[in-house]
Amino acid sequence: MRLLPGQPQEVSGESITSYSLIKHAINNPDVLSTVWQLFGDQESPLSGILGMKGLSSKGLFDGMSTDKYRVVKSNHVQYPIKSADTRKVNFVANSSGNTFVSDAWATKPGYKQTPFYIYLDSNWARPNEVLELNDNTTKLFIYDDQEPVEVEGGYRYEVKLVTNDPADYVDTSLMTPGSEAGCVMALYEQDFSETGSEKRTFDGWGDAYMTLQRVKMSVSGTAAAMGTDKAWYQFHNSKGKQVNTYVDYQDMQMLKRIAAYHEYSLIFGQGTVAEDGQTILKNKKGRDIMAGDGVLNQGDGSYEYPLNDEWTIKNLEAILQDIDAKAGKDGKTEAVMLGGFQNIASFNRMMVANGFVTQNNNVEGSGADKGVINDYSFYEFGGIRLIPKRYRWFDDVGRPSKWLSDGTRKGSWDGIIVPLGLTSGGEKGVELVQLRPMKKGSVSGINKGGEMATSVDGESRHVLVQSGVISRNKILRVFRNSNS
Repeated sequence: MRLLPGQPQEVSGESITSYSLIKHAINNPDVLSTVWQLFGDQESPLSGILGMKGLSSKGLFDGMSTDKYRVVKSNHVQYPIKSADTRKVNFVANSSGNTFVSDAWATKPGYKQTPFYIYLDSNWARPNEVLELNDNTTKLFIYDDQEPVEVEGGYRYEVKLVTNDPADYVDTSLMTPGSEAGCVMALYEQDFSETGSEKRTFDGWGDAYMTLQRVKMSVSGTAAAMGTDKAWYQFHNSKGKQVNTYVDYQDMQMLKRIAAYHEYSLIFGQGTVAEDGQTILKNKKGRDIMAGDGVLNQGDGSYEYPLNDEWTIKNLEAILQDIDAKAGKDGKTEAVMLGGFQNIASFNRMMVANGFVTQNNNVEGSGADKGVINDYSFYEFGGIRLIPKRYRWFDDVGRPSKWLSDGTRKGSWDGIIVPLGLTSGGEKGVELVQLRPMKKGSVSGINKGGEMATSVDGESRHVLVQSGVISRNKILRVFRNSNS
């Protein structure tokens, strides 16, 4: 596939600045969403599949404002977020450490139809509504027709137990910090009821900040001449044909490195911009270092699913149930699963052990040329197509890692699951965004002759990528417990 058109251009007769590099660099708008496909099986599996599926922005420009995107500035894009019609609330502790207070019956709240207070993390629940607790049986009626009272850490509600037996009371274990509850119905008096339960939901806007990354390679004039004329270094493609010299090889290595850096920022990137838009991270010169969030850190973060040992069917079923799966442009409901070697190997072992894969289907060839292939491009369950791909960074020798008691590296069990479908509003659930195209260029010296940018006998080649990612879908993270 085409990486870049033509040959790198030189910066001549002017001081080397970021502006001059960008001005003279090759500017190819379609590169970012496609170039990473070249390294998709190793350095950039998620970028590659997003590019292949067409999940990238097109035509964004500074000042743009539509119902799909607002370009605030050259490094900041806003995108619409559909508000949920229903929401869960959570129990929180008040300033005294209590999630509920029952003056009449301290250990039997709600007994004999006595009202008591509960503390929740939001004021989403309204007067006269009924809250279902996480046992899916116990229901609390919001007894007071006044607005919930804001207190330290949350909101106080006065409630009664919904029951037909005065001796019933609420199991206090259902009201521990973090326990969930949900609004399920509203109850009113039969005659002369005065008002109704009112809720307002607004579609919001999310923020995607661009992360700018650069890498470069330098080569002396002598080395470049040796590499070009004498081909003293060569490497071969899969068919054994010589295709490049040493300089070209290093150029490709530079692209591989920026692809790996880009993929890391796309997945694990930690944003440096506060809610008020101020950049928190600065370098020693006091300049802003802006970075956007990767998919694991956007919104409320990823949903976590620990593996106690190997993959199990129960793990898989729990994850499939929670995947925010919607069909994509091709009508398929898909999610890509990126994992380290141990994660993918354990997943495949689970599939074999549970009869999803048979030995006969894996054998290719005949006689002494027979072989067994245990890799599959996808598995499909309940209408959801799961695409497993190994992300080699999880196993990279350069990645910090812990060792588990069985001798495997903890990081090799890591995995993430990214749904690829559209949102209910028809928007891309996950997409790459960029306002400035990827740029690649050269700064040359006396080695090129003529007017020089520098007097050095050599040149440097630069790659600059400024990009971000939008994640509207729920992202799931799989990992193995440290004590497994």
